[in-house]
Amino acid sequence: MIAKIMKYAIYASMLVLLLSGCATRSEIKRFQQQLDYLTENNVKLQHQLARMDSLLTVQEQLTRELNANQESSMQSIIEELRLVENILNDRGYQVSALTERLDALQKDVNNPKQQPVNSSDTSAEEPQAIVNPKKLFETAQLDYNRSKFELAKMEFEQFLSIFPQSSLADDARYYIGECFYALGKFEEARKTYLKVKSDYPKSELVPSALYNAAVTALKMDDVSSAKKFLKEIIQDYPASTEIAPAKEKLKMLGE
Repeated sequence: MIAKIMKYAIYASMLVLLLSGCATRSEIKRFQQQLDYLTENNVKLQHQLARMDSLLTVQEQLTRELNANQESSMQSIIEELRLVENILNDRGYQVSALTERLDALQKDVNNPKQQPVNSSDTSAEEPQAIVNPKKLFETAQLDYNRSKFELAKMEFEQFLSIFPQSSLADDARYYIGECFYALGKFEEARKTYLKVKSDYPKSELVPSALYNAAVTALKMDDVSSAKKFLKEIIQDYPASTEIAPAKEKLKMLGE
């Protein structure tokens, strides 16, 4: 704008001088040089302004994109937090509900109430089951298969505390060892595997438990214990499916 004003002033000065007949050739040349200089600067200024407009446009676009990305990211975080909250609330309800049911059953087992039996009332002769052992075991097994090892371990332990004489008790103990192993708690896992043998010596899971105890011992760099468990499988359970892998692992250990 300033360049235009100065340009018009020079034009006006030249016009006055020409009309008055007083302008010399050198003055006209000087005015022309000034005019050319202003014209060149005006072109440069226009280019700079155009570039600034372009940069401002890019900046505005980047700002809009950044705001949109931040809003999208924030929305995603909020949705993920809500999902986690819902999962925790749902799982918390299931765990607390299960714990309450198991605690109630434990109280009934520890303090059985003697109720009179009415021969005409068949419903009084058959106690109602609060928790189905098979259902409880399958729930724990499902959580294990879903890699929810901490929850599954707790459920198998609750199963054992309430149904220690169940035909699935050895399976529950074995699964507890598997949960410990999956959680990286190898010392607890080894103890639990060995407890399968000590608590259920006739269980068909004993050879597998011993083999897993050997594998867990190797995880802890306890080679001598691993060899001991593997030799025990070969000596005491020659018909088990763990014979071949036990021999192979012993061979790898230099036996």
